[in-house]
Amino acid sequence: MPTTWMIRLAGACALLFGAGALAQQGGIDARTFDQLTRAQELAEANQYDEAIAVLDELKGSDRLNSYAKAQLWNFYAFIYANQEQYDAAIKAYRNVLREPDSTDGLKQQAKYTMAQLYFQTEQYDQCIRFMESWLSDVDQPTPTAHIMLAQAYYQNDAHDKALENLDIALRLDREAGKPVQESWLRLKAAIYFGKKDYANTAKVFEQLITISPQVGYMKQLAGMYSELGRDAERLAVFDAIHQHGALTSESDLVNLAYMWLGQQVPYRAGRILEEGIKAGRVEESQKNLETLANAWAQANERDKAVPALTRAAEVTGDGIFMARLAGVHFNAGEYREAAAAAAKADQMGGLKNSAGNLMLLGMAHFNAKSYENALQAFRRAKQDRGTFKAAAKWEQYTLDEVRRLRAIEEAQRELERRTREALEAEENNVEALGTGA
Repeated sequence: MPTTWMIRLAGACALLFGAGALAQQGGIDARTFDQLTRAQELAEANQYDEAIAVLDELKGSDRLNSYAKAQLWNFYAFIYANQEQYDAAIKAYRNVLREPDSTDGLKQQAKYTMAQLYFQTEQYDQCIRFMESWLSDVDQPTPTAHIMLAQAYYQNDAHDKALENLDIALRLDREAGKPVQESWLRLKAAIYFGKKDYANTAKVFEQLITISPQVGYMKQLAGMYSELGRDAERLAVFDAIHQHGALTSESDLVNLAYMWLGQQVPYRAGRILEEGIKAGRVEESQKNLETLANAWAQANERDKAVPALTRAAEVTGDGIFMARLAGVHFNAGEYREAAAAAAKADQMGGLKNSAGNLMLLGMAHFNAKSYENALQAFRRAKQDRGTFKAAAKWEQYTLDEVRRLRAIEEAQRELERRTREALEAEENNVEALGTGA
């Protein structure tokens, strides 16, 4: 966007051009020339009210011809622009254009400055109109003019015309041996994004990163990769930001953890969340604790999953975390701990699959050789239609195992009884032989 100082600079150029022309033009009398020169001096000294007073006095003179009037209106426009009275400045420049004897140079400068003023006042259609007119009459267009047009067309959602002018500006600068301007590339990215051309938007941000590797550009590039379904590249960009210590917000850290989970790398997700919680950057909320616990569980990091799940259960009071803790213990072969966690989950409630938790409770008791408790769990699980068959099979299996163990115990007792009887019989025989001797 053209700033006020740019408009003032353009106005000053117009004023100096007009003053130079005055000295060469024979169509202005000496008194008019002196008054215009006086107005210029006052304007340059920022004495705008006094300068306007001089011009107002001159405006009513019948000595002014068309050329002199063009110069007069040019002075008015310059002063108004410097006072940020943009509407008044535009009207004055329009009067410059209306004068038949206004010079081509004065008219061209008026068009250029009017385009700037219209842009400043967000009248983009008029900005486009006068800048296109200016460009059609000049032999050497400037990159700045095309950039202003690109911005105006962009504001009007005319993205193709905006891109066309922006590319011309970039080409002109490149041909002049100038480095590409960062702000122009940002505009180009915005134009492509407005066209929903995410592939080219990504390319522009890739170029921006080579010029200025800012975190903001990297995040926007990652966003474009996400739109394009290039998840691995999106993750690589975010991880690079994190490795440089520039990823600090909770949302960014949690999102990065989810990205690693999506790429089936739960250990990295767990590390990011754990470090974020310890540093106070990630809240120890139910959702974050759940994600952390799931990450460690998926990574088979038993020593990390157990405290994470325990903490999640404490914070939320939700039995689902205890049920997951039971699963972690069970997979690690810690059947007594698994049974204790599953039993506690059953007491806490809030389970999405309470029958499944009962099945795990029964299996944990079974493996811990607590068969009576296992049978109780399986019989409760039979009350759910979804687990009835599996629970019934495990119940029967447990009963068979109890019977088998009882049979073994009975056989062991029978063996012990017979052995004892045999030993006693042998002792009796020995005693009998001894008596006979």
